[in-house]
Amino acid sequence: MNTIVLFGLFVLVTGIIFGNQVFAEPLDTIKTFVSNYNGDVATVKIIWNQDDKAKNYTIGCVSCNPNTVKSTSSDNITFNNVTAFPNGSFAMLYVITYDSQNEMISVKQLIINLNQ
Repeated sequence: MNTIVLFGLFVLVTGIIFGNQVFAEPLDTIKTFVSNYNGDVATVKIIWNQDDKAKNYTIGCVSCNPNTVKSTSSDNITFNNVTAFPNGSFAMLYVITYDSQNEMISVKQLIINLNQ
């Protein structure tokens, strides 16, 4: 749970420092697909809308143990071994978009029910 709080503070502080540039767009269309969930781990595929301003994406899993982070320039990614928070089936992931100068342009938090 401390990781969630730290991530929330990171987003808030980054938004304040960089003049409130962190916003939920252009990541307005994100789809998640859960497969192979056995009660412990799942495979999650994430697909989002391509944005001409975005050059790189960082995707992380907050609820995973250990926390996992991947980067891509594509508009989709697949995470294996996604775990839910203790005593539940909800996982938390995030997608951060960067422009060509590696400046953060958007952040989107994803709460996924692995039982879907």
